[in-house]
Amino acid sequence: MVTLLGAEYLTVREAAAALRVAESTIRRWMAQGLLPAYRVGQRRVAIKRTDVARLIAPARRVTEMADATADAAEPVPAPTAEERARGLAAMAEARRLREDLRNQRGGQLFPPSWEELEALRDERSRQLE
Repeated sequence: MVTLLGAEYLTVREAAAALRVAESTIRRWMAQGLLPAYRVGQRRVAIKRTDVARLIAPARRVTEMADATADAAEPVPAPTAEERARGLAAMAEARRLREDLRNQRGGQLFPPSWEELEALRDERSRQLE
């Protein structure tokens, strides 16, 4: 964080870390006009801390959240013996399928999906620049 002309500014990396999003998301919000950014020289970009804070807003209106909380207070009945058996059978089938796939792939696991998503996001950000 840097203070310039009496206001606190963040870098793209700092803003992304503060909001726990990717840097490409911050750049996309800047490009969409959702997050004002300021040039400092030819290469550096600064974002006001107050503008970053404005991005944080309730996901739903307070009355909707109160209704959802009231609905969640109702007790959920325990599963029957048949439902429990069906659930356990489904889990066993999922484990068997996972082992079959692993055997087909020579024991290799699938790569984590977040790596692929991040690479696609970065590629899209480069396309938009």
